[in-house]
Amino acid sequence: MFQDIYYIPKRTGTYSDVLVAYGLAALLNRIFQQVKGPHETWRITLEDGGSHYLLRLSEPVREEWLDRLSFFRSPAYYLTRNEADPVPPDTNARDVSATREQVRAYREQRRTLRGEGVRGSELEQWLQDLEPPRDWAVVVFAGEGRMQAAWAGGREGSYNRVVKQWVQLRPFFAETIRAILEMFSIPDPSSETSVEIWAKIAREAGLRMADTASQLLNPHQGKGQNQLKANMLRMDNMSCPWPEEFLKAVGLWHCMAPRQVMDSNDWKVYTLAPLRLSWRIHEEAFRKFNQYLWRERGQATSLKADITSVLLFTRAWLDYVAAASRDELSVILAEADIAPERAVAGFHVAQFKLLSRNAYTMVNLSFLNLPAWSGDLQTRADVTSLQQVIDEHLEVIRRIDEDRSDGFDLLRRYRDFVAGNKWDAFFDFLVGYSHELMRRLNEGDRWVPMFSPSGLRRLIMASRKELLPIVQNPGFQNVAYAIRHSTVIPQSRKARGQEFLYEIRYGLGAELKRKATVRDEFIAALSDFMHSYNRENAQVLENRKQQMRRDLRTTDIEEIVRLVDEYGSEVVANLLVAYGYAREPRDEEGNGEQGADSN
Repeated sequence: MFQDIYYIPKRTGTYSDVLVAYGLAALLNRIFQQVKGPHETWRITLEDGGSHYLLRLSEPVREEWLDRLSFFRSPAYYLTRNEADPVPPDTNARDVSATREQVRAYREQRRTLRGEGVRGSELEQWLQDLEPPRDWAVVVFAGEGRMQAAWAGGREGSYNRVVKQWVQLRPFFAETIRAILEMFSIPDPSSETSVEIWAKIAREAGLRMADTASQLLNPHQGKGQNQLKANMLRMDNMSCPWPEEFLKAVGLWHCMAPRQVMDSNDWKVYTLAPLRLSWRIHEEAFRKFNQYLWRERGQATSLKADITSVLLFTRAWLDYVAAASRDELSVILAEADIAPERAVAGFHVAQFKLLSRNAYTMVNLSFLNLPAWSGDLQTRADVTSLQQVIDEHLEVIRRIDEDRSDGFDLLRRYRDFVAGNKWDAFFDFLVGYSHELMRRLNEGDRWVPMFSPSGLRRLIMASRKELLPIVQNPGFQNVAYAIRHSTVIPQSRKARGQEFLYEIRYGLGAELKRKATVRDEFIAALSDFMHSYNRENAQVLENRKQQMRRDLRTTDIEEIVRLVDEYGSEVVANLLVAYGYAREPRDEEGNGEQGADSN
């Protein structure tokens, strides 16, 4: 048990396993803090080992450490309903009612001061001082009476019982730590050996050996049929050994981000799953992630909560990397990969629904991967460019109305892309978003967020590098320019009440996408558009003695045909729609001949 690697088996395939890994990491970190002191360093790395999570330490735990280890308070908080509730001695506690009130008061103050120009003023600092702690959502979610974790039926619930037992084991502190380390010392431990060690301690202390497995810590369990191979019908609650339940209670505070969705009373719980993750870096990035979630405007709908969670965590991770000094960067590279998707797999997601008046029930388990957008991050400029891409995507997603059927479909397709790296879903999203763009501009929306060509190119370079020659081709760029100046640019000028000289071609993106399944039909449709585009240019030049956009040339269609023959008509069509409905490239904006306001 005195070693530098510990093994946490993936028994359930849910976030329950992850909680144990983070809980054990937090416990080992507290041990290192006590025996090493403030002037020494150590490393703890969480790794996905396939059938197990691994905890790798920079040096082995030593037997003499436990001999001189003194009792420390539980790394998990005991939850109270209000200030009148008793708190076990020597136990950290959180008041759920006070936390709710702090959240309510802060939101009210922020709403009152909205539009008062607080940025950069003393009021901004005052608002920041009023902010609830970053883990307030964990307090409110775990302390929700209808979760039946901290309290159940007016009595102390299984979560609080598990946390309280830590201080009751104070006379057996070193033995308890030994028992926990023994449980995870080998990949396939003999359950009888580890259970016997713990059972002896529990008997001597006169405490529970196991406790009820609450849905909060075990989303796959609860009262009902939970046997892998059922041989009878029983409706009993399941139980788990106390050390495992305790580690889950500790891990809860380090890797779980609950969010309540606005389209229902559901809670969605996002629990971070490691690949190769430094504990120190995780603590900083996850704190920033919780800050982002707190400042996210309003409550998210179910789909948006999924999307923004993966994007905001990626943004928080990159923030930490970008802020690190040169020396810190070398430490980061020694402990983990700079790319977030190579350090973290993604999020286990559990959805809890209020199916009865008194209890939330887990109704769905899923997994969201982190977007594989990093590519080869080498410099701060690489990190900054990826941060800008994420901000751009967040801007687009936040403005989509999920209550509309087309908005729901757009978000569903985008989630398949961002959390599953499914580019076909992204291309479908872009075609649908072209309709959304034109509709909102036509309805007078003066500002509708769009993707940028540079951002799209950055994504392609990271995860679809084989498509880069298409978007770099001059003929492709010229045709995408023609699509842009026939759709979003004249439509945006119309929305702003400005003069527009050219016909607005509604449905062009959908038509090209539809024709793309047959090569010759796509080439014919694109040729018709190019011909009518040039004819319209000539008519405007004849009538107005000016031309406000570039002509297309025969070499452009020749280049497109060559690209279609090499990559296929559907790939080229998808990229043309993506770039054609993007905003004007920065190097062209403000140019009188071809800028966004020049049509």
